[in-house]
Amino acid sequence: MEHQQRSARFACLERLGLDLVKSDLLEGRFRWVGCTMDQQEEAWEWIRMKEAQATPRVGRDDSKNGPLFIAESRIDELRKLVSPDFDFQKLIRLCEELNSSYESGNYYAMAMLTRGVLDHVPPLFGYTTFAQVANNYGSGGRSFKETMQHLEGAARKISDGHLHMPIRNSETLPTLQQVNCGAQLDALLSEIVRIMK
Repeated sequence: MEHQQRSARFACLERLGLDLVKSDLLEGRFRWVGCTMDQQEEAWEWIRMKEAQATPRVGRDDSKNGPLFIAESRIDELRKLVSPDFDFQKLIRLCEELNSSYESGNYYAMAMLTRGVLDHVPPLFGYTTFAQVANNYGSGGRSFKETMQHLEGAARKISDGHLHMPIRNSETLPTLQQVNCGAQLDALLSEIVRIMK
């Protein structure tokens, strides 16, 4: 019963609109929201709820249906891979968590997950470290090699910096631009799909 009453009061506030309810409270008139403390508290709760709904998500300017950091089609290609020598579950999960971190604006996590991918995939190319992949793998062509060298040089250094830096008296937080190596990661994943099919 109380839930129904609360829903009915919220519906009434909805009809009045956010601006009117907020000004009624701030100006102390209580003409629309009611005079009791319970009514006012409930109105403030409704305002907080409405403002939270209107606040854009951190880290993404586009809609929820906008592009992901790693294309879902690329992750689907990874899901279809079958190998007697390698299990792709962890790689797939790292990609999914990169997308989740991207959507949430969790840029430290993105940097660390990127490093996780780089540390995880070298055996697929016949090497033990990603630096060896970047410097020695030739089957992807010159462009692929240069892209992997960039990924090793830039992405790994940024990830290492965020992962290993001890607390300091002044910090700046990472931005998407700093941790975004989506194009290079896609090139890496597409080569994995190509050689593992």
